[in-house]
Amino acid sequence: MAITQQQFNHLKEMGVNVWQQRNSEHAIEHSAENPETKNTEPSVSTSLAFDLNQLTQQQLFVDVLQCIDISIGEITTENNIMNLGLFNWQFKETDSITFSKSILTTPMLTAFESNSQLKKDLWQIIQQKVLA
Repeated sequence: MAITQQQFNHLKEMGVNVWQQRNSEHAIEHSAENPETKNTEPSVSTSLAFDLNQLTQQQLFVDVLQCIDISIGEITTENNIMNLGLFNWQFKETDSITFSKSILTTPMLTAFESNSQLKKDLWQIIQQKVLA
């Protein structure tokens, strides 16, 4: 995902390390010059904000942590994305679960309470993609 120079500078000021390929400077300049490309790219801010303390009160979240053998103290968060070591977890306004490039994207955990299919999909993805 290409980011603009302004986005890069903001992230740098916040202390967020952003890895970029050496030839990506041209992509940053190009996207800054062309406003149409900037609007079609997904935004980092599309992840929903969460409260880690509230998540730790939900049994499903605790079960996932136990399954992948990680403690709450080992979790780091950045830009509304949790780094769980084996994968990153983000919440979005969606009705499905995806796992791509080591990023698990799910709806908020409250959506799992009334949807057993979401729970089943979550456990299948963890078993097939993370623990395999």
